[in-house]
Amino acid sequence: MISSQHRGLTLIELLLAITILSIALGIGAPSFSKLIELTERKTIRNDLLTGISFARTQAITRSTNVTLCPLDSTNRCSRDWNQPITIFADPGRKRTLSDPANILRILDAPGEGVLHGRTGIRKHFGFRPTGMARASIGHLLWCPDNGNEGNAFQIRINMGGRPIMARDTDGNGVAEDAYGRDLVCP
Repeated sequence: MISSQHRGLTLIELLLAITILSIALGIGAPSFSKLIELTERKTIRNDLLTGISFARTQAITRSTNVTLCPLDSTNRCSRDWNQPITIFADPGRKRTLSDPANILRILDAPGEGVLHGRTGIRKHFGFRPTGMARASIGHLLWCPDNGNEGNAFQIRINMGGRPIMARDTDGNGVAEDAYGRDLVCP
């Protein structure tokens, strides 16, 4: 005998399921967005660290000057670090990309937050064939869109051309700059 009864949810059961799902999503959504923000921050940080190390390594390996900077519309280094960052062989240290064949790598522009380059009077980081950065030391400061310094990071480039991450040494949740001051997002 074939039963013609269909089983389904009653209106009460459906409303209860929707209520439980809404509560679960309400609790989980902020955590999920925080996880996405943290992942984006780590991706940007790791891309920058890898790019800086790659530029230094290429200078040594190719025995030539290598420049790392965002380029403007005339292929000259600019101060807008929120544009893609180009790493290119720069034998004459002109800080201008004259031949696209000299491009070694392009780092995507940060998808989130704001990247500030502190390079003194320069608009670039340059690595000599020895790997040294001597006249091109400085740092990159990334700040999240909400300006929370606790989520900001700073990568310093020392005279040896090595990237160094700023650390939170006093345990207050904000990393310190090279002078021991908390990072400040402009």
